[in-house]
Amino acid sequence: MIVEFIGCSGAGKTTLANELISPHRLSRPAVRAFDLVTDRPGLRGVEDPTVINLAADIVSFPSFLRVASRDSRFVRFAFDRLRRHAPTTFDKWNYVLNVVRRVGMHEMSRRAAVDRTVLVDEGVVLLAYHLFVYSDGVVDTADLDRFARLAPMPDRVVYVRAPLDLLVERAMRRSDRRRELVGRSRAEVRDCLARAVEMFDALVQSPPIRERLLTLEIADGSIEARDAAVRQVATAIETDRRQGRRVIAFVGSEASGKSTVVSAVEDWLGQERDVRRIHVGKPPSTLLTFVPHVLLPAFRALFPRQRLVRVETRPEREPSERRSFPPLFAARAVMLAYERSVLITRTLGRSSRDAIVLTDRYPSSAPGAPDGPQLSPAARNGGRLSATRWLATLEARLYARMPRPDLVFHLSAPLDVTLARNAAREKTEPERYVRARHALSATLRFDGSEVHRIDTDRDLDTVIADVKATIAEALAPAEARRA
Repeated sequence: MIVEFIGCSGAGKTTLANELISPHRLSRPAVRAFDLVTDRPGLRGVEDPTVINLAADIVSFPSFLRVASRDSRFVRFAFDRLRRHAPTTFDKWNYVLNVVRRVGMHEMSRRAAVDRTVLVDEGVVLLAYHLFVYSDGVVDTADLDRFARLAPMPDRVVYVRAPLDLLVERAMRRSDRRRELVGRSRAEVRDCLARAVEMFDALVQSPPIRERLLTLEIADGSIEARDAAVRQVATAIETDRRQGRRVIAFVGSEASGKSTVVSAVEDWLGQERDVRRIHVGKPPSTLLTFVPHVLLPAFRALFPRQRLVRVETRPEREPSERRSFPPLFAARAVMLAYERSVLITRTLGRSSRDAIVLTDRYPSSAPGAPDGPQLSPAARNGGRLSATRWLATLEARLYARMPRPDLVFHLSAPLDVTLARNAAREKTEPERYVRARHALSATLRFDGSEVHRIDTDRDLDTVIADVKATIAEALAPAEARRA
């Protein structure tokens, strides 16, 4: 989810964004958009705004190129407006760079927002400042509407308003006053900010912004007013998350009925909703893992004791306690983590805001459990650096970045039932494997998700009816909002 803060200079946009990334403000991880730039080798710890902007120009440019054709109408509109109305030649080229950077940053934020809330205090919508306020052109309602129609939009726009006198006072006190306000008298600063207030008040009336707008009235600069505003934004974000796109996971042991139930739910929800279905247990290869997959059968033939299934079902030690793993098993575990991460984030990134994503299996929070981290904490927290430790750390990071499902249906059946169902399949799994997966499935854990345990050793229609009723209850607020 992308949340962009807009408003006049000094309204408190950055302060609110910083407060929201504090622990316990939001139920899911949140980052500022510029953290996507600075969380890189050589840039961590950099705080100078000029250096960060230069780094953002470089880092965001490939993302800008990726979406240049998609957002070409907006880019042309912005460039044309700057060509005609930028106050100086320097301003024109400086603001052109701003357009490129912010469109690129929006795309970076869109990709990152699959598993996090991205808070943007200098985003695409705020470009209206450069196009209409720091400009010698007239602020025209038709141009504002066109800007709003063409600009790539965040999921939520937070308009931070404050009294004009407070804005002027803050602008005059700031040591890092905006370049456009440096050297101006108080009266000139007031006129500029009044023009900005007028522009933003008109801009937020445009339908593309109005339909996702939250307006905050900051009456004064007190801590109480700031905390109240933070709580209001946090409540809106949590509400949007619950009412937007949902991930519903179906997990359980082999032959517990996952695929059958998922198919029934897909047919039911697909009548009125955009439904995407993926199999997280068996993700497709990616560009990075295609060649290793081609070579994997040869390696398995050379090293039969390192086959994934055999290592998973080896009983001599609990998975969460193992400190070492065969290299082939460790490499394959990291490949699976990467493929699952790509499948989930790509599916969510390509889905509409109101889409339902159904998953057959999903990574568990418990180390060693099916479809979750296989390289245990003991392996990655060992004393000396090793290939296994490095792979275990990489696997843990990949799983930690995956978004948590909103709903989890943990399907289960007695062992004798799952063995009988497996034997009746066209493609059976080895009995030892089914027994091991059945035992490990009891350890499945999904921290932060709503989990419902479903006994499938019942009439199938009853099982499906129970699942549908639970989903309908969870989706009720979103359906009311759509109506």
